[in-house]
Amino acid sequence: MIRILIIEGQGKIRRSLVSILKREGFGICEGTGWDGALKACGKEAYDLVMVDLDAKPPEGEEILRKIKRANCTTEIVAIASQNRYDANQVNSYGVYDFLQKPFRQKEAIQLVKKALEKKQLADKVRNLEKIIDS
Repeated sequence: MIRILIIEGQGKIRRSLVSILKREGFGICEGTGWDGALKACGKEAYDLVMVDLDAKPPEGEEILRKIKRANCTTEIVAIASQNRYDANQVNSYGVYDFLQKPFRQKEAIQLVKKALEKKQLADKVRNLEKIIDS
C-alpha cells in the first residue's frame, strides 16, 4: 500500500487532505509537529510526504533536506500560501512540486498521483540498474 505522511499545521486543511486521500485508497499518516514528522521519516519509509511550509519551522529548507536525507526515495510535495515561496527555490531542496493554498481537492489528488507515478518510475529505474550492475 502506498504510504503518505501529511505534515500540515492547520487542522482543517490536514483533515481535508486525509479524508480526500483516504477516499482515493492511500495509506495516510498525519502529523503537526516537525520533530514528530522527522522521527516518523526516520522510522518508516513513506512514498510521499506533504509538507506545510507555513507551519513556521525554524528552518523550512533544512527540514526538507532532513526528510530527503532520512529517505532519499521519498517524494515531497510542499504546501504553502500563494506568493510566499519561490517554486524554483523550493524545488532545489528536493521537492517534487508545490501545492498553493487555497487548493482544490482535484488539484491535490492530481498532484499526489503525479508525484507517486514519478516515484514508481524512479524505483523501477533503480531496480533495473541493480539488475544490470549485478
